[in-house]
Amino acid sequence: MKKKTQVMPRKTLTHQQVVDLVMTLPPALIGVYNFMLFVMSHLLMPAAVADIFGETAEEMRTAEAEWDQQFETSRENLRAIAHEAAEEFRAGRTKPMEFSPEGRLVR
Repeated sequence: MKKKTQVMPRKTLTHQQVVDLVMTLPPALIGVYNFMLFVMSHLLMPAAVADIFGETAEEMRTAEAEWDQQFETSRENLRAIAHEAAEEFRAGRTKPMEFSPEGRLVR
C-alpha cells in the first residue's frame, strides 16, 4: 500500500512581506540579503557549458547532426551487413565469441 504524501499549498509572498521578513533577520544575515540584491542587479552572462571533452553545447549539437547525417547515408549499408550476418548465423557459419575473465575477446 502506497503512503500518501501531503502537499503543502503554496503561498505567494508580496514584495512588502519579503521586506518585512528581511527586516526581522539578525544583522549578520542582512549582509547575505544585500549580497543577493547585488547579484540580482548585476546579471551575468552564463558561461558556455562544456562537456567532459571540452565541447560547448553548440559544438555537441553540430557533432550530433553530423553523426545523424552519416548514419542516414550509411543506413542501407548497415542493413545489408545485418542481413548478411543473420544469414550466416542461420546457415551455421558463425562461431560463438569467447571472452577472458577480464572481458577481453579471446576469439
